[in-house]
Amino acid sequence: TEGTRGGHQIPPMLRLMSSDLVLDEPDDFGMEDLPALSRLVHWAGMLGSRVLLSSATLPPALIEGLFQAYLAGRQQFQQHRGRPGQPLNVCCAWFDEFSAEASEHCAAESYRAEHQNFVQKRLARLARAEARRHAEILPLPIAQAKREIVCAELAHALRPQMSRLHQLNGTVDPASGKKISFGLVRFANINPLVAVAQELIRLGAENGQRIHLCVYHSRHPLLVRSAIENRLDRLLNRKQPQAVFAEPEIQQALAAGPEADHLFVVLATAVAEVGRDHDYDWAIVEPSSMRSIIQLAGRVRRHRPEAYAPTNLLLLDTNIQHLTTGISQPAFLRPGFESSNPAARNFRLLSHRLAELLTPEQLKAIDASSRIRERDALSPTGNLVDLEHARLRELMQGPSSGQTPHSLPVPLWWATGAHLSGYLQRRDPFRLDKLGRQRYGLLPDEDGEIGFYRFGDDGKPVAVDNLLHRISLEPGPGLGFWGEPDYPAALASLAERLDMELRDCAEKFGVLDLPLKSVEGGLRVDEEWWYCSALGFWQKK
Repeated sequence: TEGTRGGHQIPPMLRLMSSDLVLDEPDDFGMEDLPALSRLVHWAGMLGSRVLLSSATLPPALIEGLFQAYLAGRQQFQQHRGRPGQPLNVCCAWFDEFSAEASEHCAAESYRAEHQNFVQKRLARLARAEARRHAEILPLPIAQAKREIVCAELAHALRPQMSRLHQLNGTVDPASGKKISFGLVRFANINPLVAVAQELIRLGAENGQRIHLCVYHSRHPLLVRSAIENRLDRLLNRKQPQAVFAEPEIQQALAAGPEADHLFVVLATAVAEVGRDHDYDWAIVEPSSMRSIIQLAGRVRRHRPEAYAPTNLLLLDTNIQHLTTGISQPAFLRPGFESSNPAARNFRLLSHRLAELLTPEQLKAIDASSRIRERDALSPTGNLVDLEHARLRELMQGPSSGQTPHSLPVPLWWATGAHLSGYLQRRDPFRLDKLGRQRYGLLPDEDGEIGFYRFGDDGKPVAVDNLLHRISLEPGPGLGFWGEPDYPAALASLAERLDMELRDCAEKFGVLDLPLKSVEGGLRVDEEWWYCSALGFWQKK
């Protein structure tokens, strides 16, 4: 709906004029995307559309800011399309699993009061809900070092904790008497995830155990990622808890060795948090933001609402970024809300240890409570939750009186004449990728050998095998892979099922987008990549 030249924005605006706008998980967008999102909501108000925000973790600053954007747009719609003298009243409604409420509002103050009233009722109901997730902070006595050293030490720290969570939360197969559990270990970024996975693979499982490992992130070829997600969607549907033991591949895994304990472990990035209806028995989380922790916790015992007592969620007390750079550099960013701007000292945490950044109440209830309500007095430099609320409030509503803004607040779009120029659209576009991304693919040649190809601007693939380093893995004792298919076999099976030529199928489903390294003098500089079918693509940096 935004155009700075030409008329390409006209068809989307006409579409929006005759549509409702549904924003699913709007709080999942990064800070850099919220200005564009607010402009879209403002356009929806001007064009007379209705807007639905769908999420369990909507912070008040974000909701109030988007309401103000919509209200400003609706005022323009009312002026030109309403009846003369008719007052502006926006019909607003709130829905959750407990109730639904509706009221009309013409000012941000009355809307804020009604929203807070709804939140208070929801908090009271959440407080009475059966507790099924219990979190602990896991101290990491790892000294600051290079990333490969930190990741290796972290793998050694994780393995016994995975075993402990398995013993606490596993389920016994009634047929074989073996215990299984499904666990998720979530990392903030792909490259450290792969480094930890490699060390875990080398270590293998503890005595009497077998680990079935699945590495799940966005840098798998399309058909591989789809196969992983299909398998996880099927096996992690725990609405009938005993049904998983009837799955042939689970029985096959249990019969493959004499071990009495089987850990099905998914190492994943944020792709496991949002939009995946998975139910895990336990999880370990590398922290990046409180929102991420809450979303991840929602995947633990997701389909089993009954009360549950054992510890099933471990929060690493810091992240890999802090262990490699120390307190002098921000660690809870990309992803996270800490600011990298040296001038924004009020958005830089004084500690990167969760034990010092979360209150006992915030740690006790890992649910939407801390996200949907602000504390009366925010401490953005000393509390992880307050940091998120403070940054969102400054961006969505502007700085407090007497404070200097560290970013352009989104109300500038409708409160000034900035919309008459294209400056804000160019400054804060949606999903800006400064370096850009390049499409690559694993394609078969005439002899059926799989090669690495880059797709040019004309869409034609060019061989770039010199950019790819293939590695093989030698798993330690008691460790195998689970979840990922063998790429050539999966490609052949898919081509046969779709009645396609193998090469055509690979060019459509064996592709993925990878970031560019840099652009020098207007020329693209390609990155070197490492690849393994079980680990996907990653970089050694």
